[in-house]
Amino acid sequence: MKRINVTKYGVVPNTKKLLTNQIQNLINNHADEEVEIYFPKGKYILSTLFLKSNISINIAKGAFVYGSDNFDDFASLEEVKHPMYQDISHSYFNCSLFVAKNCKNITFKGKGTIDMRSVWDEKNKNNNVHRGAKVITLVECNDVLIENLTIKHATDLAVYFVSSKNVVVRNLKLKVFIDGISPDNSKNVLIENCKVISGDDAIVFKSSYNLNKLDECRNITVRNCNLISRCNAIKFGTESNGGFKDIFIKNINIKNTRMVGIAIESVDGAIINNIQINNIFMQNVNAPFFIHLGKRMRGPENLSIGSISNIKISNVKAVGPYVAFKTIPWNYLSYINKQDKQYHWNFWSVEKVEPTKELINKPWQFTSNICGLPSNYLKNISLKNIFIELAGGVKKGQYEEVVKDNFDGYPEVFVYGWTLPSSGLFFRHIQNLKLQNINFSVIRKDERELIIFDDII
Repeated sequence: MKRINVTKYGVVPNTKKLLTNQIQNLINNHADEEVEIYFPKGKYILSTLFLKSNISINIAKGAFVYGSDNFDDFASLEEVKHPMYQDISHSYFNCSLFVAKNCKNITFKGKGTIDMRSVWDEKNKNNNVHRGAKVITLVECNDVLIENLTIKHATDLAVYFVSSKNVVVRNLKLKVFIDGISPDNSKNVLIENCKVISGDDAIVFKSSYNLNKLDECRNITVRNCNLISRCNAIKFGTESNGGFKDIFIKNINIKNTRMVGIAIESVDGAIINNIQINNIFMQNVNAPFFIHLGKRMRGPENLSIGSISNIKISNVKAVGPYVAFKTIPWNYLSYINKQDKQYHWNFWSVEKVEPTKELINKPWQFTSNICGLPSNYLKNISLKNIFIELAGGVKKGQYEEVVKDNFDGYPEVFVYGWTLPSSGLFFRHIQNLKLQNINFSVIRKDERELIIFDDII
């Protein structure tokens, strides 16, 4: 592979001049070769680059690639002629720092840093709640390696790959405002040894309809990662049209997570089958689990309600109590308001809310809930060797006496109510539920049941 040292081709590292055209010309001029675009120690300001097959981006130790501080420098949204059912972030790809479409043999490596400099779409011209540019976006790419980089201050998806195959993501350090690592309908993927701090979900699987067809995530392994999330640490969904199958997650350390440690959601017709999760440690996580089958059905009209089956979760320890923690803002408004500490008494607010005695004493911890539909049961759900430390402290009158089904609402752990009548686990509409060695420790006296089983066959 030929190395192209950008500084030997007229690129001068600096902190003021946009270097996009020079780098893009280097890529275009070597389109028929296997080349490494090498950024030696220095500072480089870039906007959108479109990659070719057989391109390696090497950002050396001591090299800093900065996204432009002018959002208008990034590529505009491309024209899409087919119907769109998913969020804008998953519908358009060009507004990114690095874009590759229908490419093979793509590499991002080095021990350098990509810093997007907290640049938002201030005028909201993309109608995407002010989100800025993605960092790495790969569409229908094969044989991809992304390793050893640090990625900071991204205001949209950081590492996003759609309908791609044979992807390895390893040894990344991410501190970003939105999602960290997002495989969407991708197959044969390994994510390992990554450290992710995210304002949204840390590692999130998607199964979108963004290429105007059904597809699925399949044969993915996630292992040996450390995750912190303002939302969910590991999540399947919410974009969930096709499916998630043969996903293996193990040896994960989750801390300081506002919502759920592991969330598995099919709400748009996705078939979820054979998910195996093992050896997970959680600390200061609001609820360890959320498994949810709904019928939001955001997709083509001919889609059927999905299914969730063959889920095995084992060797999980979740300790608390859940306390306030310093975090990264989770959207544009919380960034503007410098809301960088997560208190349970201002769970949603982007303003700084002064605590009162009533707010401090209000029940806050969500109950892990695993629920299907009356007509579409979850099937073959297994939990083994689970320890959950609960804050407790809920009294009569402070929790939902009757839990109503909510199949159409946005799927979050509190979709059935803020405070459920069980403190530890709530199960509903499940066929063949297996529990083995489930233990709880309750810090404060709680007047609720530890576990509730409703319509389990």
